[in-house]
Amino acid sequence: MRYLLTIISTLLFIPTASGQETITGVLEEEVSENFKTGKIDHRFSIKDENTGQYYFIDAKEIKKKGMRSGERVRIRGEKQERRRLHIKETERIIYEE
Repeated sequence: MRYLLTIISTLLFIPTASGQETITGVLEEEVSENFKTGKIDHRFSIKDENTGQYYFIDAKEIKKKGMRSGERVRIRGEKQERRRLHIKETERIIYEE
């Protein structure tokens, strides 16, 4: 019985280990320019309200979903290297007053 419980509890934690993350926060657009090459880079960041960690999202993904800087959103995505997040699902959160 103990062996069966160990297997079940291990299986319950496998989805969390796959790199999926749900982040809630306000989107912030970041613009940087390489003065030598003249290349301008647009990306978005979001500070998770629960952990305080920043995650970075490619601007093309954000624009594809129709989101803009300043919106409060919940994003479920796949964690990548250097705290980048690849979007799987998004949800706009309307401020309640």
